[in-house]
Amino acid sequence: MKNPNLFIFLILIIQSCGVDSEVLKYAPDQFNISLIFPENDSECTEGIIVSDTQSELIFEWSDTNDNSPYQVHLTNLTNSETGVFDSDNKSIAIILERTVAYSWYVTGQNNNSSEVWTFYNEGPGLESTIPYPATAISPVSGASISQTSTTVNLIWKAEDEDNDIIGYDLYFGETEEPALLVSDITTSRYNDIPVEAGKTYYWKIVTKDSVGNESTSEVFNFSVG
Repeated sequence: MKNPNLFIFLILIIQSCGVDSEVLKYAPDQFNISLIFPENDSECTEGIIVSDTQSELIFEWSDTNDNSPYQVHLTNLTNSETGVFDSDNKSIAIILERTVAYSWYVTGQNNNSSEVWTFYNEGPGLESTIPYPATAISPVSGASISQTSTTVNLIWKAEDEDNDIIGYDLYFGETEEPALLVSDITTSRYNDIPVEAGKTYYWKIVTKDSVGNESTSEVFNFSVG
């Protein structure tokens, strides 16, 4: 799963970076070359995967006049390194680093230029499964415990195919929508909860994994006496 704040953070980096000084010599009315792909301010997921760290992307642009040969100016906004790539056509395949933001523009003959666009070259996707909802082990739902009990130990079971469960939130109370009792429990049990004879209690578990997935169990109940 992905973190949505990452792309916003990278866009902020892009906006804070200076534009290549070479492109500043072109006035706005001289933008005769129009960029097509990768799109401006986009999160690029296309291209051919070369390795875990690199992918090949085809850059495309249009030009109503024939200003070839062209040069693609590509800047890695993480380390500010710029490369220049020559092309006789209106497209070129370039190998890029993944999980990196770039800016790019194209120049042709007679000082013809495009605007400067930015994009983020996405890296490997993070796949993660949601934990299975917890099940009650003790007391089982609907059970009646001894009326002499003054405390109860709650035990549950939770599983995750990724084996990355990091904690639980326990909701407990005398209503069918119990309130949060304790959060971020690191074991699948919680001991010594005070109870009173003649009352019915309700509880549920929210299971959380390392990438932010959560699952909520059904509401369990038990009575005392």
